Amino acid sequence: MIEYIEPGESEYTASDVEKCMILINNFLDKVSKSESKESGMLLVKNVVLDLNNLNENCDYELIETGQREQIAEIIILAGHLKGYNDINEDITEEWRDW
Repeated sequence: MIEYIEPGESEYTASDVEKCMILINNFLDKVSKSESKESGMLLVKNVVLDLNNLNENCDYELIETGQREQIAEIIILAGHLKGYNDINEDITEEWRDW
């Protein structure tokens, strides 16, 4: 994301990228401590909605195709490691705008 920032042309900043990373890291921390599929899926929903809002605030330029796939893979893998979903199940799709 950082390498795509073009001063004066991009609708997001390094601070927005940092916010994105914080959202993902906080999600990973919380989901690793979750104790049920229901609580884990609520965390998935919340992080996806928070990422939607951040991306919207960046005029939908922050999360592009490559980042979308990577972020979704991280969320899916985290859920899978907890036993909440199949590795091929996109648990972000229901709420994802990016």
